[in-house]
Amino acid sequence: MPYKKLFSPIDINGMKLSNRIVMAPAHEGLAALDGFTTPAYSDYYFERAKGGTGMIVLGGVAINPRPFPALRLSDDKFVPGLKEMVDRIHAGTETKIVPQIYDWLKIAKGWKQKVEEVTDEQIAQSKDFFEAGALRAREAGFDAVELHGAHGYILSSFMSAHNKRKDDYGGNIDKRMRLTVEVYERVRAALGKDYPIGIRINGDDFIVGGSTLLHTPKIAAKLAEIGFDYISISVGGKYEDSPGTDPFGLPVPYPPWGGYSGFRCMPEKDMPEAVNVYITDTIRKAVRKAGYDTPIMTAGRITTPALAEEILETGQADLIGVCRQIIRDPDWANKAKEDRAKEIKKCLYCNDCLEAAFTGEGGYCKVAKLEKEKEAKKKAS
Repeated sequence: MPYKKLFSPIDINGMKLSNRIVMAPAHEGLAALDGFTTPAYSDYYFERAKGGTGMIVLGGVAINPRPFPALRLSDDKFVPGLKEMVDRIHAGTETKIVPQIYDWLKIAKGWKQKVEEVTDEQIAQSKDFFEAGALRAREAGFDAVELHGAHGYILSSFMSAHNKRKDDYGGNIDKRMRLTVEVYERVRAALGKDYPIGIRINGDDFIVGGSTLLHTPKIAAKLAEIGFDYISISVGGKYEDSPGTDPFGLPVPYPPWGGYSGFRCMPEKDMPEAVNVYITDTIRKAVRKAGYDTPIMTAGRITTPALAEEILETGQADLIGVCRQIIRDPDWANKAKEDRAKEIKKCLYCNDCLEAAFTGEGGYCKVAKLEKEKEAKKKAS
């Protein structure tokens, strides 16, 4: 078999992956506006599970009851639809499926709420949301749960060096991490020691005054110490450098975060391949030096199986996050496993799929969509 490291199994606290390929999370815009699953949503992820991906992390599942147009785990009523989708994937594939659950700061006064404005009541509520959302995830049959501690969401905002709170949730790294630690303790107590819990964090915020590689290796080592079962590394996606807002208070221009931090979160075609691997490598080394073998996941323009194999062989990561390339070609993993890498349809890294997700068209690859339309016309003629 080619790419032996890429297709070697890994055990994450009892969750056994058949390979090291993870479909990294990205908003796909296919859930119903009221937060329920849809046939299109289920089909989208089932197709990618059939493509041989070892694990799929859903593109953000909201646990806050405030209205938000995304898939939700903020109420028991959402569990049955999610369970149906999870059962379908389990019955038809070996792929493990994981929701990335998140809480967010309010969008108010034409801007995102600052971390310094979050009240003690909101902090307590957030811990409740994470615990309840994680329990619903287990009830729906998910194989693990991932806490969203990256980008502009609440855990990331508290952990960031940009956090200027003057209470016990701001200041040094230990204080900035306090909310994440408390959330983890609540979720772990609720789910038990044998249920896998991962987290995604920023390796670099890419904003002035934000966290960098001076801070994040220490953060990751602490997360490994308290017991997270894997750590997924992302970057950017912050709002602080966005140039403005639209009538709904959302940052503009596209991408939705705006600014360089948003651009780095979804690196486009003019950026180097594997652009974030140096960050993951640094963090992984720090975690290993601290004495923990917690699997570390990288992502960001990992285009080919050969590149993924090299990253694993050189010990720069333990899991390979691939998103847009799997959106472009759902069979990326199967083609690699079957030594058909030359047949992989290449992603252009144009980010049109992300734009489509946020404008209501659904986060499909536009190039793939055009190809299907041409093929259909050809057959019809």
